[in-house]
Amino acid sequence: MSSPALPIPCVYRRSGIHDAALRRGYEACRRATRATGEIEYAVSLLLPPLLRTATWALYGAVRAVDDLADAVGPAGEADPGRAGRLEAWISAFDTDLREGRGSDPVRQALIHTMLTWHLPPEFLYTLFEELRQDVQGRQFATWQEWRRYNSLINTPLMLRAGSLLLRAAGLSAEPEAIAAGVPDMAVAWQTAVEAIYLTDALVDLSDDLDRGHVPLPQETLDEAGVCRTDLLARRATPEFEDLVRRLADRARTWLDRTARPPVLHPAVGVALAAYTDLYRLRLKVAADAPAALLHRRPALPRGARLRLLLPARAKAALAWGLFPFPIRPCPPGPAPAQTPEGSDEACPPAARREPAVPPPPHPSGARPPRLPAEAMPRHVAIVMDGNGRWATARRLPRTDGHRQGVEALVDVVHGALEIGLKHLTLYAFSTENWKRPADELQTLMYEIPQVVRRLVDERLDVRVRWAGARSRLPADVVEKLLDAERVTRDRTGLTLTMCVNYGGRAEITAAAAKLAEEAVAGKVSPGSVSEHAFARYLHVPELPDVDLLLRTGGDLRTSNFLPWQATYAELLFIETPWPAVDRRTLWDAIEQYARRTRRYGSVPRVPAQAAPLSSLGAPTI
Repeated sequence: MSSPALPIPCVYRRSGIHDAALRRGYEACRRATRATGEIEYAVSLLLPPLLRTATWALYGAVRAVDDLADAVGPAGEADPGRAGRLEAWISAFDTDLREGRGSDPVRQALIHTMLTWHLPPEFLYTLFEELRQDVQGRQFATWQEWRRYNSLINTPLMLRAGSLLLRAAGLSAEPEAIAAGVPDMAVAWQTAVEAIYLTDALVDLSDDLDRGHVPLPQETLDEAGVCRTDLLARRATPEFEDLVRRLADRARTWLDRTARPPVLHPAVGVALAAYTDLYRLRLKVAADAPAALLHRRPALPRGARLRLLLPARAKAALAWGLFPFPIRPCPPGPAPAQTPEGSDEACPPAARREPAVPPPPHPSGARPPRLPAEAMPRHVAIVMDGNGRWATARRLPRTDGHRQGVEALVDVVHGALEIGLKHLTLYAFSTENWKRPADELQTLMYEIPQVVRRLVDERLDVRVRWAGARSRLPADVVEKLLDAERVTRDRTGLTLTMCVNYGGRAEITAAAAKLAEEAVAGKVSPGSVSEHAFARYLHVPELPDVDLLLRTGGDLRTSNFLPWQATYAELLFIETPWPAVDRRTLWDAIEQYARRTRRYGSVPRVPAQAAPLSSLGAPTI
C-alpha cells in the first residue's frame, strides 16, 4: 500500500535506492519538485514509492537544466555564462548516459531512473536543443509557434511520465504506440498538455518577466490590446486582466474536453483525476486575481487543495492495497560476476592491498602527451594483428611473432597506465583462431596466461578481466585467467580486459540465451528488455562502450571484435604489425582520436579550433 505519510528514507528504501550518493541525487530532485511543482509533487504522493521517486527524478532534473537556461545575473539581467554552463551540463549528461552513471547527484538520479524504467533518451535531446535556443532569448509570434514549442518540450516529458503510469497498470506499451493506433487519443493528450502548459504560462508569468521573457504569443497580446512593455513594467491594465480570464477559460475548456485515457489500474485513474482537478483549481486562482500574476506566483488555497487531495489519497492507498503494483522494474547495474566458490580464500586480503608499482619508462625516454581530460578516450580496444606476417617477413617461425607480440602487449599496457587510460581491451584469441596450426595454438595457449601472470607479478595498478568462453580452452589457461581476475580485483588504475576465446556474435548469442532463460522462468518481463538490460548478460557487463578501436597489421576490418560495445567507436587502422608496436603507437592513436569530432548522431556544438591540444602541438577538435 502507498501511504502519502511514508517517511522519505522509507520511500527510498522501498524503491531499492540504498546508495548514499544516489539518494542525495533523488533527494535534490524531490526538493526541486516540491519547490517548483506544487501540483506535481502532491500527485506524486498518490503513487507507490517506485513511481514516486521516478517522477521526482524526471521533474527535478528537467527543472535543474531549465534553470541553467533561464539563469539571471545579480542585477536581474540574463547571465552571460548560462550558455556555457548549459552546454557543459548537456555534454556531461551525454557522457554519463553512455557510461550508465551520473557524475553529479541530479544526473545520477535521472540516469538511474531512465535505466531502471528503460526510458528512451530522445525526448531529452529534443528538450536540450530547444533550451539552447531559450538561452538566446525566445519570443512566440503566433499560437502555432507556441504549440510547436510545447510539442517539443512539454509533451514528450508528459508522455514519459505517462509511460510510468502505463507500466504501473501492467502495460509495457509506450503512450506513442497507443496513440498511433488511436489517433483521437493523441489529440486528447496533446490538448491536455497544452492546457497544462498554458496554465503554467499564466501562473509563472512573474518569474518569466524577471528574465525579460513574455511566455504568451504576440498575436494574442495584439488581439487583446496588451502592450509588452506594460507587462515588463508590471503594469496591470483592464486589457491584461481580461486576457488572463479569457486564457484561463480557454485552458479550462481544453481540460474539460480531454477524454481520460483508458486506465487498467484504479489508482492511476485517481492520480489523473486529482491532477486535472488541481489544475482547474489553479486556473480559478489565476482568473480570480489576474493583476497579482505580474508580481508573484500564486499558491493554491490550502483548504481547497486538501478537499481535493485527502479523498484522493485515501482512494489511491486503498487501490494500491487491493491491486498491488504489478511490475517491478529492472534496476541498472552489472550482473554479479560469476566466480568459483571459495574465490575469496584464493586471494588473501594482504595480496589485494599491496601498493601498486608505477610502470617502467620507455627506453627512449619518451613521455606521454599531455591531453585535456575531455579529449581522452575512456576505452581503447585493439585488434593485435600481424604477428605471423611480421615473423614471415623476417624468415622466422610464426610462433616467434607471437612471442614478440607479448613484449608489445606489455609495453602498450605500460603506456596505457602512463597516459591515464581507464580501459584497455585486447583481442588476444578469437573463436575463429582455433583454425590455426597446432604449433601456433600451443604457443598461444602458453603465452597468453604467461603474459597475464607477468602483468600481475609486476604489481602494476592494473585490474585484469577476461571476456570469452571456457569451451575448448585448456583448464590451466582458464585457471590462470580467473586467478588474475581474483588477485587484481581491487586495483583501480587501468582495467585490462583480455578477450580470449572470444567472438562478438557468440557473446551476443549467449547473452540472448541467458535473457531468454530468465524470461521463460518469469524473472524478466519482455516489456522491460532494453539495451541496458540486455548488456547485463554480456561477458563483462560493466565494460563501457569503446571510444577508439585500433587495428594493427594493415587489414581494414573489425573481425567480430566487440560488435555490441564498439557501435560508436572511432576506427583507426595502421599498417604497423603488432610486434613492431610499443606505447608510442598507442599514444599517437589517442592523439589522433583527440583530433576527431564525435557527434553521436547530433551536430557539433563548437566549431573546430586551431589551438594546441598537447605538448606535441596537436590541433584540438
